[in-house]
Amino acid sequence: MRFLYRHIIFVFLVFTAIVYGQVPQDKIKAKLEIEKVEGNVKITGTAENLTDVIRSAAYRMSVIKNNNKSNNQSNNDQVGVFTLQPNEKQKLSTSQINLSEDDEVVVLLLFYDEDKQIIAKDRVVIGEEKKKM
Repeated sequence: MRFLYRHIIFVFLVFTAIVYGQVPQDKIKAKLEIEKVEGNVKITGTAENLTDVIRSAAYRMSVIKNNNKSNNQSNNDQVGVFTLQPNEKQKLSTSQINLSEDDEVVVLLLFYDEDKQIIAKDRVVIGEEKKKM
């Protein structure tokens, strides 16, 4: 009987972690747009309100660039707040970086509510396919 209770508690905890671990993007959608321009990469973080009411949130766009050959790393964080009208899409932040053959770039866009809880996110990795080869 004790064995059964342990398994029930374990399943309950795992289920709870899965349900609360997901970040639903049913109100505000985070989207990273990547554009290659003459050897550079232009990264734009956008927000889209998917509801019929005005929404506000804070954002953080992080660009982490690693060079595997020289072991150099650079970080760039851009933060701010925004308000979206119903069904509005808005550009929040733009960053442009040069990209060499040995670089890997991780871009992360996070939206936070007033309680500092993540409400939407998007992540893009550039240069990751070179590692797999």
